[in-house]
Amino acid sequence: MSLIAALLIVQAFTFSTPPKEVELSTAITSKKVNAEIKSIGRHEGKSIAIKLKNNTSSNLRVKITAGTLFHPEDNGEQTLIHLEDNFIALKPKGEYNGFLAAFCTESSDRCPSNGNGMKIARNKNPKFTELSDYLKGKKISKSVYQDAVWAISDGKSVSNIDSSEPSSAALKKFMATLTGQKNTWFSSPQNRHVDEDGNIVQETVLITGQLKFDCRKNAQVKQDIYKENGESVFISKRSMTAQTGKVTYKFTMRVKGWEKGKYYIKIHEGGNEIARHYFNV
Repeated sequence: MSLIAALLIVQAFTFSTPPKEVELSTAITSKKVNAEIKSIGRHEGKSIAIKLKNNTSSNLRVKITAGTLFHPEDNGEQTLIHLEDNFIALKPKGEYNGFLAAFCTESSDRCPSNGNGMKIARNKNPKFTELSDYLKGKKISKSVYQDAVWAISDGKSVSNIDSSEPSSAALKKFMATLTGQKNTWFSSPQNRHVDEDGNIVQETVLITGQLKFDCRKNAQVKQDIYKENGESVFISKRSMTAQTGKVTYKFTMRVKGWEKGKYYIKIHEGGNEIARHYFNV
């Protein structure tokens, strides 16, 4: 083997040294990395802008650990949580500019303001740790993460988790067990927007799920909607044929603009009530 070929092999091995892995908070406190972390004015999804500068002469692999909290400078604004491990590769003296997904842990506080600085901390709530562990390796739409977080932090109903996909339906079931809630038969996806004061406004727009009941004989059944106090909301003029036995069918109803509260669906054949299913708006 020629001297040049040998040198090339040595150089190849020299440059294949794996990057050093360091957790973000450790990288900052040890001054291996300078970090600038800011809100982009959102409370969920890609809501954090992060800029990193590698101060070392080594390749670094910076880990943003699941459970990292982002505290806004304004205490009246929401703290955000990062739910999944994330890694950022930095070349020697290199820089990174990008975004991180994080989700609000205080639904009653204001949305973080655009451009405000964020400080990092570690989550101490074991339920968030269990949620992060559950999410590992699963393909679940991040659109349902915020409702899962609020089920822990604010005691919001797991019914808000849109379970139209099997993966999110499984998450809803897991969250019910984790938070000690009943896994509701229905889902109530939320519309959310931030008002001019920075408050998050939520509205239930849809009720969807699988309705089940036992039919003792073939029947022409109708379904009517009532408020919990018995006040009529919707009386169906159409009927459906139900065969004897266990009946399951998909139920979907738009409830945008409905008054908040408890309602129920009454399934009946004439004056004979067969089943009653409650839901919340």
